[in-house]
Amino acid sequence: MKDLRYQQDAIKELTEKVVGLLNEGGSRRKVVFEAPTGSGKTVMVCQALADIVSTLKSDGANRYEEAAFIWFAPRKLHLQSYMRLKGAFADGRELHPVIFDDLEQSEGIQPGEILFVNWESVNKSKNIMVRDSEANASLYEICRRTRERNGLPVIAVIDEEHMFWSKTADKSAAVLDRINPAVEIRISATPKTVRFDEKVRVKRLDVIEAEMIKREVVLNPDLASGIADDTALNNHLMALALDKRERLAQAYSRLGISINPLLLIQLPNDQKETMTAEDNAIAEFVRQHLRSRDITVDNGRLAVWLAGEKHNLEGLEQPDNMVRVLLFKEAIALGWDCPRAAVLLIFRKLSSDEFTIQTVGRILRMPQQHYYTDDRLNIGYVYTDIAREKINIVAADADYIRKSGITAVRRPDLTDVELQSVYTDRPNDTRNYFGPDFRRILYKESERFWDVEQAKGSLFSLAELAALTGDDCPPENLPDSDDSRIAENRRRVSATLRLDVPNVNIPIPKDIHFQNEMQTIDVANQSVKFARTAAEIDRVFISEIAKYVSAFESRSNAADKLGGYLLETLADFFGIFDTDAKKVFLYHLNRPKFDRLLRGAVERYISLRQVKRQKAAGRAMKQFVWRLPDERVYDDDTHTVMYAPTHALQPFAMLNSASATEREFAAMLEANAEYIDWWYKNGDKGCLHFAVEYADGTGAKHAFYVDFIIRLKNGKIMLFDTKTAGSEPLAAHLKHNALIAYINGCNACGENLAGGVIIRDGMNWLWSRCTIDNTIDHEGWDTLDLRRENGQTL
Repeated sequence: MKDLRYQQDAIKELTEKVVGLLNEGGSRRKVVFEAPTGSGKTVMVCQALADIVSTLKSDGANRYEEAAFIWFAPRKLHLQSYMRLKGAFADGRELHPVIFDDLEQSEGIQPGEILFVNWESVNKSKNIMVRDSEANASLYEICRRTRERNGLPVIAVIDEEHMFWSKTADKSAAVLDRINPAVEIRISATPKTVRFDEKVRVKRLDVIEAEMIKREVVLNPDLASGIADDTALNNHLMALALDKRERLAQAYSRLGISINPLLLIQLPNDQKETMTAEDNAIAEFVRQHLRSRDITVDNGRLAVWLAGEKHNLEGLEQPDNMVRVLLFKEAIALGWDCPRAAVLLIFRKLSSDEFTIQTVGRILRMPQQHYYTDDRLNIGYVYTDIAREKINIVAADADYIRKSGITAVRRPDLTDVELQSVYTDRPNDTRNYFGPDFRRILYKESERFWDVEQAKGSLFSLAELAALTGDDCPPENLPDSDDSRIAENRRRVSATLRLDVPNVNIPIPKDIHFQNEMQTIDVANQSVKFARTAAEIDRVFISEIAKYVSAFESRSNAADKLGGYLLETLADFFGIFDTDAKKVFLYHLNRPKFDRLLRGAVERYISLRQVKRQKAAGRAMKQFVWRLPDERVYDDDTHTVMYAPTHALQPFAMLNSASATEREFAAMLEANAEYIDWWYKNGDKGCLHFAVEYADGTGAKHAFYVDFIIRLKNGKIMLFDTKTAGSEPLAAHLKHNALIAYINGCNACGENLAGGVIIRDGMNWLWSRCTIDNTIDHEGWDTLDLRRENGQTL
């Protein structure tokens, strides 16, 4: 398996929690494993099971030395998982996958054996697997023999756990009651189990940052509004989906990559596998439309996966397979893995208008498990005839699935440019990145910190401090916890940390804006507003948390991560959750303690990251030729369309949080449009945008993404990065000097480039053609004159 940090962390955590529950004893102890589609759930669980076996054998302190496993999965997914594990453990390693017919039933399940079972074969009393007969022992009898004769705990793995809660949920629960496993590992991207003993969660953001899945999914891009006729709408959707697939195919070809993107067309009534009259009517409509595009079963460009009709499915998952379109129903969805699937067209009459990751999961995987320099290939596209206002995206997926976006397209007949650019293949160690390894540091720091706080004590009790500060609500003890560890932790900090916080009187910072369905509250226009509602407390909590991660890239994502890790720690240490935990953090007498805790943890994390960055500093960056993108999709929640006709892509979408300097520079470019062929506002991360290599003060290498790329009418290319005087004092001059070196190297080969860091000084924009020591001393800097740079004189 690939060495991905999030996978290694999840495997370790899952192993430790399952072994811990086995040691505690009891039965039907539940561990929920939540991991996004495309993250490698099966791979992680397989490795965790192998590590569980190894841990039990190697550590004599455990209750058991060996274990047996049953892997339940719906439909035919158990066979897919069986074949995958059989291949992974074919060399006689810790695990031995078996199916029911191959099991030595009289002996029960043996140590390290995994019995793969189909749910539908056991959740009905008449099924052979749950009935004893002369020829076969029932699954229940096999499990009894495993426990009583072999002395082994049974660990049940429930794959696609969300499907366990179906119409037969009661019967499925009864099966588990009779099997009585010691531990249940419940796997799903969207788990429904509410009561559990432990939970392991892989965050989608970590999977995205590992470039394993698409960075986002967009619903109905470029869909025209106001089409009332169903036939016209369906033709429009078909054309959009096919055109999108064709443009993606061209993008792969342009990069020299042999991948044929696949369009999936899903028929309605997706909960039924059999074809209805409506299914047949839409299927015929789809076939006619595809025939007009020369896509048929006969020429091998159309595959069909329907009840009673299957064509061209052999090798469908291969990246260069010639099939362009697959027509299917729901039966294909479960466990089917085809990373080249890129576009999904869903016709109406889904069981719900609610869109989730389960709905679009078939197009999430990256074909080669990394992002491409053409950003279109890093996005999943979904088209549907469900009206936009009726589409409901569940809250958990709202940051990943967008109802629409701003699609900007390159202006026609634009003269392109080719620039040598760089990116790092796996940048996490070299980037100033706030990652999941902070969780362990915070946990260890918390253990040490609260021990120290307990030993220090205080001159005043919490009640006395509350009275001195005018707090109307004196501290009270929380209700007793059944968890002895949580109860002990609460006792240890009872004199120094208030855990019962009924409300917080903390002003909402004036730069925070709240939006809900009823109104938008602009705090800046109110004198003082205190956080009261859960939403207000959450936003203030994140605002405060963000102060600790200001030094990291993607500050908003880093703040969300740190907030999540802190809440997990408070839940684990003190049994306090969600809004209550946020109140504990925000409470004025607690804040100094959390401030010391978080600053200490972040400082330690920065030190560890620095060591990793130095180790990775010598790693060469990958080079590629950057060109203007043909198309770029902007998030309409974070960008606003602005009038800028000279921008290379139209419409121009400005980031809402763009600095005043960037906005002013863009306005200056438009004011000088007579000298400019085009200008482009560059992105700031990843392999999608233009960057030059630079080294920071420690020697670690980074990608420097300049803000603006400009082509003048005389063909000259100008590269500028806007700054304010004195900003980024440790890095701005290094970035500028690296850009100057890049420009000089290009010009030595016959190119015509200029640029550098540029700073506004009154009515002028100042920049240096030479290397600099800082951005404060502007002696020898030039005033930007685009007319002169374009070769024109007065």
